[in-house]
Amino acid sequence: MSRTHRAVETETGARPGAQRTPGTQRDPIGSQTEGMEAIRAVWERAADARGRHARPVPAPQPRPARLAPALLGILVCACLLMFLAWVSAPALWMTMGHGQTGTVTVTACTGEVAPGCTGVFETDTWAKELRLTGEVTAADIGRELPARATGPGTSSAYVGGAGGLLLRWAPAVALYMGCGFALVAASGATRLYERRGAAIGMCWAAAVAVWLAAMAFAW
Repeated sequence: MSRTHRAVETETGARPGAQRTPGTQRDPIGSQTEGMEAIRAVWERAADARGRHARPVPAPQPRPARLAPALLGILVCACLLMFLAWVSAPALWMTMGHGQTGTVTVTACTGEVAPGCTGVFETDTWAKELRLTGEVTAADIGRELPARATGPGTSSAYVGGAGGLLLRWAPAVALYMGCGFALVAASGATRLYERRGAAIGMCWAAAVAVWLAAMAFAW
């Protein structure tokens, strides 16, 4: 080996023409990997900045309740519920078979379009002057007609057939259910964010209580 070759080996530590191993090579400056890492770091810093400066979303606030319209609606619905229950309860009891049959003597009728008649209702055990409903007019004054009533404590007697009884309570019950939904809406129970189910349940419980009270009174 010549002196020139030995000098080259001494300076470089390897023979001329020898190749470096892949593990000892360095990536060039500005490689793709370093660029992706830099972009990722920029996006992470931007996300952190947005998180620090983002305003918290306020919680939904309950809508203010309008007290006066709600009270007026509840009062109107309550009056309608009591009226419909009071009108339909006796007819419903008699349709269900609870009642006493007898005869009534029509004594007076007032009014022309929808006359209100009264008469003396008599059974084998008791007699009482009652308000008459059903198929009775001013032309029946002085006549004795078959009638039925729920009992001695009632205030009215019915003259007519079973079909008329059905017409006296079925539409009233349908209107009663509609008034129940109107009560829920008028009270504002559907506009509550919290305890909405409890408020709606209280409205329907009140409607059921009115119905049961009317049925007990008409027994």
